[in-house]
Amino acid sequence: MIAYLLSPSGQIGRRAYIAPLAAFFALALVSAFSTGTTLSGVSVGHVLDNPWTVIGRGLDASVLSGLPAPVAIPLVIALFSVAARALFALTIKRLHDLGRSGWWSALLLAPGISVLLMLFCVVAPGRRTAVA
Repeated sequence: MIAYLLSPSGQIGRRAYIAPLAAFFALALVSAFSTGTTLSGVSVGHVLDNPWTVIGRGLDASVLSGLPAPVAIPLVIALFSVAARALFALTIKRLHDLGRSGWWSALLLAPGISVLLMLFCVVAPGRRTAVA
């Protein structure tokens, strides 16, 4: 399971991409609501456009805020690193399934465009061709 989430090699279909992606955005929504955000179109749009920021605020307001900074900061960095690695690896695999280069995953770093890339990966039918 760890190799599935963290390795960018291979291909995955839409269903295999949607489940972890939905879990990621569910974590972002829970993080947003844990900081007192109310449910509205604007707040959900903010979560979709900036999930990393929202998750960071949620972590800051959670039990991590009670930890000393020398412990909390490396822990948050480690959690974000693993989550980012998994998101990139899954997107690269999905792009391979679509017959595209994994380098397209660099668009995940652009707010707004990242949501469009993930949406494309969710709706586009796979080609099952290898990408070098």
